[in-house]
Amino acid sequence: MNRIIYIDYLRNFANIIRCFIHASVPYMITAAPMWPVDDKSSWFFDITIFVNHLFVMELFFMISGFMFAMELRRSTVPIIILNRFKRIVLPFLLGLIVLVPIVLSLFSLSDHVGFSFLHFDILKQSYISGWALGIENFFPIAHLWFLYYLIFFYIFTILFKRIILKIKVNSIFKLVLVGVSISSLCMLFMERWIVENPLTLVPEIPSLVHFFVFFLIGCISYNTPQLLDDIKRNIKYLLSLGFLFSIGAIVPQIWFENTDIEYYLLIRLGAILFSCSAIYLLVLGLWGYCSCLNLKDSKYLRYITDSSYWVYLSNMPIVVILQIIILPLSIPVLLKFLIVFLGAFTISMITYEYFVRYTFIGSVMNKKRKRNLLKSI
Repeated sequence: MNRIIYIDYLRNFANIIRCFIHASVPYMITAAPMWPVDDKSSWFFDITIFVNHLFVMELFFMISGFMFAMELRRSTVPIIILNRFKRIVLPFLLGLIVLVPIVLSLFSLSDHVGFSFLHFDILKQSYISGWALGIENFFPIAHLWFLYYLIFFYIFTILFKRIILKIKVNSIFKLVLVGVSISSLCMLFMERWIVENPLTLVPEIPSLVHFFVFFLIGCISYNTPQLLDDIKRNIKYLLSLGFLFSIGAIVPQIWFENTDIEYYLLIRLGAILFSCSAIYLLVLGLWGYCSCLNLKDSKYLRYITDSSYWVYLSNMPIVVILQIIILPLSIPVLLKFLIVFLGAFTISMITYEYFVRYTFIGSVMNKKRKRNLLKSI
């Protein structure tokens, strides 16, 4: 399949944003009960996480839909199913068995700050408690929820292939209007005024529908070149309005817990509309912006793109371990963040090079590669 350079840039940009979010979570003022470490510090992290979270996963799903539509046009369904099983279903199942218990064990390890958890008995007991926590909660899927939802979207798209591949939308205005309406309706059934990720193997229908809309937009964008042209023509409006709506979505969050105030319902509706509008405007604006740039291909870009899948899988647990280690250190929180962000990303890249890229794991994620021994001499 031919590489589309601007999509490589979009994928890598979104992946770095995800790493930024993971590295920032403990340093928010707002409590994050689903994160093992709490080191409250600055509203800066609350705001940046909120704004980045408005578009990053939706952008991933739009990219996935675009690439899947391309695959449906160029290959047969049996080959596609085999390919998706190898690249998505198999890593998800292995991650569920191997990675998720490790992630869940971090909640127990977080009681042992610094390097104090590096004891066999502590590690053993934490791992066992991770499995127990998973079984008690119908097995949380942690950051693997993205793969889980993709499996649903692939199945649904293949089943309704003839209908979906015929959908064409030429107007960005109509697309945003319909999309915001659907997502706003979904968010009315969510507990918070942001899109919630699923926590367990039980799919959360509102978020499933919301994210499928973006997967569908990716499919439609591939099938409708006129839509991409319309997005390019309106980049400035999409990005500027997206930024304004994202700021507007932040403000109502102040009153989220004040359910007894007089205009609470109106504030809630405003927060939902602002959030959903910002999501669509930012995702489509970023897509249009990158597609218009004169971006160059290179071996470094391809290497980073190839490693992005492994970074997605490995970054979160590495981040939390580093956050646990440096928790007792009396250093500026910005320095803590930089240590975690850069340290986790570096470790993910090193493990990719020496333990993934040229192994069975790398062949499952991308394709089989052989190390060029002459370059290493």
